[in-house]
Amino acid sequence: MATPQSVRYLNAISALNALFRDGGMSRADLGRALGLNRSTTGNIITDLMAERLVIEHAAAPRPPDPPRVGRPGIVIEIDPAGGIFIGAELGVDRLTVVVTDMMCHQILRRSVPFDAAGRSPEMSVDQMASLIRATMEGIADRGPPRGLCVVIPALLEGGIVRNALTLGWRDVSLGAMLRERMAADLPILIENDANALAVAETYRGTSQRFDVVAFLLIENGVGGGITVGGRLFRGVHGFAGEFGQLLVGKGGYGGGRQKPGHLESYIGKDALLGRYREKGGPANATIEDFLTALRRGKRAARQTVSVWGRALARGLVQIAAVLNPGLIILGGSVAPAFRHVAKEVERTMNRELLETFPAPQIELSTLGPDGAAFGGACLVHQRMFSIDERRIAQADPALTLLPA
Repeated sequence: MATPQSVRYLNAISALNALFRDGGMSRADLGRALGLNRSTTGNIITDLMAERLVIEHAAAPRPPDPPRVGRPGIVIEIDPAGGIFIGAELGVDRLTVVVTDMMCHQILRRSVPFDAAGRSPEMSVDQMASLIRATMEGIADRGPPRGLCVVIPALLEGGIVRNALTLGWRDVSLGAMLRERMAADLPILIENDANALAVAETYRGTSQRFDVVAFLLIENGVGGGITVGGRLFRGVHGFAGEFGQLLVGKGGYGGGRQKPGHLESYIGKDALLGRYREKGGPANATIEDFLTALRRGKRAARQTVSVWGRALARGLVQIAAVLNPGLIILGGSVAPAFRHVAKEVERTMNRELLETFPAPQIELSTLGPDGAAFGGACLVHQRMFSIDERRIAQADPALTLLPA
């Protein structure tokens, strides 16, 4: 049953979403967008201002012709300093923290090399928590922290890492470990890194272009995500989109923890650099070294990327045939290699797909190597701007609009 408190909460969430989606607007325009009268709209704005979520200011001056009389218009907009959202990526070889404001604009990024695959979960979480705390201390004046999301290349069940193959983790209570090391009142989410990238892309308008979009996050392994109508499709157990596990052959490269024959054993960072060494590249080459060699037209790099592109195309054909997405987005540190084989991949897909079957567009993520961490920040932002059914069910008369 709806209560005055739950209606107030629903109206506040609707107002925040309207302001986030459409930008600043007058009280009258906001009321029309929400379908509410002037008095109710005014009460919502008063509540949101009291919680430092919105601000009001004079509208930008209009041209003097025709002349206007009366008071200048007042614009209501989300207060960028109303809170910060922290996304953190615990990757195989680096730790990254990204912080955004209330409009989900990035305001800070920190990234450090870290061999998580060679450390215990406890050591890795200690380092991750230390980096997050140091980052938060440096921006304490930017608003209250509204939530933290740590993303990781893993199969997750709640806050438990059931299997992080590239890290060598099994059944690690990551959520509980982080809560022990962070502020007790900080909401904490744990998410798969590729799903986080998918959510980050929806914040860039991807879902407005295509209803079904698939994502590949190509790092040491290969993760995947799917959005339908702008929402994550998770499957029955939450593991949908594990495209790195597609069976595309019997071998593989790199000697990592990936299962031989699976897509990630052909196109992941370990596989690509392993193949590069096999073709004559330096034994200690990094992905940055490889991409530089590609840009310079080095023979070993060109031979490597050609084989890499053929394997990528085999995986993309399977994804296209099963999901029929309008768009497939490639992200992660390895993804820029696609630029050098895009035409070959397109030709392979058109040849292998059933005649008249529409091939999806293939694009590179514009978010760069921090896309997954940024997606973590987007996820806690999304959580704050979404309706929490549990809070409505509580119908607490002292219900604050949103958690601090």
